[in-house]
Amino acid sequence: MCCATMERWEKVTHISIGFAWTVAALFGIAGYSTFRALSQGDLLENYCWNDDLMNFSRVLFSISILLTFPIECFVSREIVRAMVHRFVLKEPISELTQEKDPKQEKGSEVDEYSRNITLAIVFSAFVISPMTECLGSVLELNGLLAAIPLAYILPGLAFIQLDPNPLTSREKLPALGLVVFGALVTVLGSAVLLPSLSEDCRADIVMGYCKQTTSSDNSTLTN
Repeated sequence: MCCATMERWEKVTHISIGFAWTVAALFGIAGYSTFRALSQGDLLENYCWNDDLMNFSRVLFSISILLTFPIECFVSREIVRAMVHRFVLKEPISELTQEKDPKQEKGSEVDEYSRNITLAIVFSAFVISPMTECLGSVLELNGLLAAIPLAYILPGLAFIQLDPNPLTSREKLPALGLVVFGALVTVLGSAVLLPSLSEDCRADIVMGYCKQTTSSDNSTLTN
């Protein structure tokens, strides 16, 4: 942090994204190789509830969600604040982007304003989350409507807009390919996911092979 440069930023970004992609690819390949057509949107749903290792993994997943939500809530709060200042209070963009002296700001009013927005976001998430038991569908929708546009479409469009070269130039082709790839994945993923949303989805459904394992264990204990 003390010697932050663009080269170091690019190196850290590539290492972190590469590591995340490797982990996600390994889990995806291993999960699909194991369950094939029975693979669920949330891979943990494929494992039986009497699997102690997977139950421990579910606990770790819950802890990671609890630790990640405040970070996501902070980003959402800042976006809501910016939108309110821009479209409701009609403040110019320059006042939103320029740095302000903390001594000149009214601390109590700013804290109360941020607190109210944070409570509204948390309460909205609390009200919406119990409405569905389909964690897999929620994760898929989050990936299609939020993660893919943020990771592929918006960065590519931003580069295309800022780069002075023509659209079909060699410099813009990677960004253009990134946008096309993100758009295709979003459209195809939505076409596959949306028809299945009307199906009955419950969190307490036990996979068939788990029932067979449970019945065989019970018969063994009986004998």
